[in-house]
Order: sequence, then C-alpha cells, then structure tokens
Amino acid sequence: MSLDLQKARTIIREGGFSGWLLYNIFHRDEIADLMLDVPRERTNTRPWVCLLSADGPPLKIVHRIEASILQHVPGETILYSTGAEFEAALSRALPRGGTIAADYSSTIPVGSYLDHGTALLLRSLGVSLAPAENLVSRSLGALDDEGRRSHEAAAMVLYESVAGAWARLCREIRDGRTITEGDVQEWVLRSISSAGLMSDAPPIVGAGRHTADPHFSVDGRGAALEQGDLVQFDIWAKERTPGAVYADISWLGVCAPSPAPLQQRLFEAVRDAREAAVSLLQRRLADATPVSGAEVDRVARQMLVDRGFTRGIKHRTGHSIGARVHGYGVNLDSVEFPDERILTEGACFSVEPGLYLEELGMRTEIDCLIHDGKLRITGTGRQFAMLTTA
Repeated sequence: MSLDLQKARTIIREGGFSGWLLYNIFHRDEIADLMLDVPRERTNTRPWVCLLSADGPPLKIVHRIEASILQHVPGETILYSTGAEFEAALSRALPRGGTIAADYSSTIPVGSYLDHGTALLLRSLGVSLAPAENLVSRSLGALDDEGRRSHEAAAMVLYESVAGAWARLCREIRDGRTITEGDVQEWVLRSISSAGLMSDAPPIVGAGRHTADPHFSVDGRGAALEQGDLVQFDIWAKERTPGAVYADISWLGVCAPSPAPLQQRLFEAVRDAREAAVSLLQRRLADATPVSGAEVDRVARQMLVDRGFTRGIKHRTGHSIGARVHGYGVNLDSVEFPDERILTEGACFSVEPGLYLEELGMRTEIDCLIHDGKLRITGTGRQFAMLTTA
C-alpha cells in the first residue's frame, strides 16, 4: 500500500495523538514497512524513524549509509551517523507535550514491535507513549477498493478449489481408488496455483482423527481416507501482486452418504455459532451501533457453550485479514488476547468458530467485509450442510 497522508493525519488526530512514530531496524516492524511501503529487499541495518504528524508533513531520521531508504516518503529528512546524532535528531523531531502512538501493545501481540530499549530512550527524551493498535486497525486493517477487489477475487478461487477437489474425491472413491490427505491437498494446491494465487503455507486437509488438530500438517502423502471419515479443508491464498489481500476459508465434508450423529451435532453447533456472529454484525451495522471483535467472539462462543461443547473450544472466532492471512486489524477474540477494538469501515476478517474433541474436530470459516456500512460475506456462499459422497 502507499501512504495516504491525509488519512493518517485524520486517524492520528481522531485518536487524540500528536503523532505516530514508526521505527524499524532489520525490518523487524512489518507495520512500519507496510505503512510506508518499504520493501523487505531494501537494506535496513540501521534504525530509521518516521514521525507522522497530526497536522504536518512526515519527519524522517535515517542513517547516512542508508539515506535513500525513505526517500519515497514526503517530508524533511535528518541524516545521522552516530548514536549521539540519532538522539539529537529524535530530540529535535519529537513534539513537546501530547502523546505519541507507537507500535507496541500489552493486549494485541501481533501489533507489538517497539523494543523496550527504544521505548526507554524515547521516554528519556520526554515523550509520552501510547499503543498505536487503534491506528493500525484503521489503516492496515481497512481495505481500499483495490484491496476489496483483490480479496474477493481470491475468495472466488478458493471456493472453486474446494468444489473441484470434492468433486474429484467423489469420483475417485466411486472408482474404487485409494485417496490420501496428501492427494487432496495436491489437488487444491494445483487449483490455486493455476488460478494465479499464492500462499505462505500449504492448505490444511485433515481426515478422521487428524481433524481434531486445528493446525494439522500432512506428513508425506498423509493418511488414506476411510469410509465415514470427516474431512476438514482450510485454505488461504492471495493474488501474486504487490499489496494483494488474502482470502481464507474452511469447509467440511464426510466420506459417506450422510454424516454420523456426532459429526452432525458438531457441525450444527459451529454453523449456528457462525450464524450468530453474522447476525450480530448485521444488526449492529444496520443500527449504526459500534461492535467490537470481543463482542462477536462472545456471542459465537456462548452458542457453543449452550450446546454443551465448552471443552471443545480451543481458539477465537476469527482474525483480521490483509496482506498477511492473519492481518493487523480487529480480531474476533474475547479470550486468547481480547480485542475490544471496534470493527469499522473497510475491515476484513474471518468468522470461523471451531470445536475439537479427542476423536474429531471441525470449523466452518467464511470471510467478511464491512463496506458502505454493511456486512458483505465474500465468495460464493457459506456452508449450511456438510459435503457428502452421496
């Protein structure tokens, strides 16, 4: 993404901050790189600082041997060579009074990058620091028109890849062939790749007892699919273009004409928890009433508890989606790392309640966008009944 200075000034001002301090060395802070569109290939062996102001141009501090690292960002550049010069530049750049936002958080680990030593240095210069987590969710956690297009294009491919893989699985089973988890994973990978998508990891395809592991990874060819096996798909990918946005979905099938009773009970529970989350989001957006990620998680989680599956809940209801599959926006989470941030315009996130018992587990996952004040569920349609081989 490219830096939108006007938007940055607005969210800094509305957040009650004097500025937003972005700091990086060795590309440790991906938020800083993404905000300023700094490629990871660009050498970053010395600290750089960019102070985004609520009412003025950015001010940059960079080392003389890496003087060009932020040259694409507007504003004044202060060069330094020594630690003393770096501190003097910071002292000059930092505003007196007010509060500066920075990339650290005691509640949202994914957005916590500023190291303790640098925080101590900033405070020694008289700076009052505060977490930038709300600024991050309103910037990196909000898709623009191209981001929405990119996400929705990827979502369509993922839905088609699941449908294609299941259709082939059914044909192979009818023809009496032995099918393994690795076979199905390979079909999905080929479908994604041929459509021009990429991913940071292979999709999850787990069968039988392997579905009880939320992050199961196929070893070699994996297990052979048996009659009656539950099959869990979890697939995420994005276009092969700079700034492309991921899509991330999970679907369920059973190698039988119909699910077994326990399989059906679990599916109904996670499906209804997903729908409870969707209903809350739709109601709140229709009423223009704020809703946090934690609130959505609590509603979905309570549905699973009410069905008697408390012991099977192992993860949050959903996560932000962006250029990373687990993005920097608001997560649907009230237990792991409670996220009380408000879901706002442009948010893209998954809704994926899951249950995991000793013998099997499952989740159903959809992706949602908030666009024009309404909830948009991307892809071709959410799953209301399990896939079968009938």
